[in-house]
Amino acid sequence: MKKILLICLSIFCLVGCDYSSKSIAKDNLKGQPVHYYLSGNVKLVYAENSGGMLSLGNELPSKLKLVIFKILVALVMCFLFIYILYKKAIRKGTLVALILIISGGLGNLIDRIMNDGKVVDFIIMSLYNFHTGIFNIADVYVTAGVIILIFSEILISPTLRRMRT
Repeated sequence: MKKILLICLSIFCLVGCDYSSKSIAKDNLKGQPVHYYLSGNVKLVYAENSGGMLSLGNELPSKLKLVIFKILVALVMCFLFIYILYKKAIRKGTLVALILIISGGLGNLIDRIMNDGKVVDFIIMSLYNFHTGIFNIADVYVTAGVIILIFSEILISPTLRRMRT
């Protein structure tokens, strides 16, 4: 019961932070020029994205977008949530990674449901000649979750198994 409460509270807080950041972006950045921070390395600008990461799928027919970006995402998030609730032994790193992925997926799913199939994006980062695409906090959750999951499951897990044998 304690595990379920902690997982649900974590997801609720993370999704709440994402939702709040998107609301602030919508209220303060929509229709405004680009805001530059940290010597221009961080840019805040309002954008709505009807596709996936890096606007992939932006040109797909609306029915296909519904299936991919709403229905499929909802099913995957439900599967991951059920998995972490019922998995008896789960490494802390894996649990954190999956909570981040679920939170990011839900954050963008809620945005799509409430924003006519679009996600609010507002952050661009630059370092020298490298520039990210425009993204939001939910995207950061998913990216961090995937990196942690790879680190936890692919890099650490085999090392621990070798050490035990």
